[in-house]
Amino acid sequence: MSTATQAPASYTRTAIALHWLLAAALLANFVLGVYMHELPFSMTRLKLYNWHKWAGITTLAASLLRLAWRLTHRPPP
Repeated sequence: MSTATQAPASYTRTAIALHWLLAAALLANFVLGVYMHELPFSMTRLKLYNWHKWAGITTLAASLLRLAWRLTHRPPP
């Protein structure tokens, strides 16, 4: 087996960074959702809903980036 096709000994720094970035983003978005759930209708609540929506879309994009990275880089055994 050539070196180019062998699986690496550990995950790449990029894979680890994407993993923890997504973990933090999901946790933050969940906490924000729980916080704003009980807020009365106000401009602050509307701003937080908008931020929550865009944070979710950004998290989805980062998830797709992580999936693309995983599909193009072999995982360790």
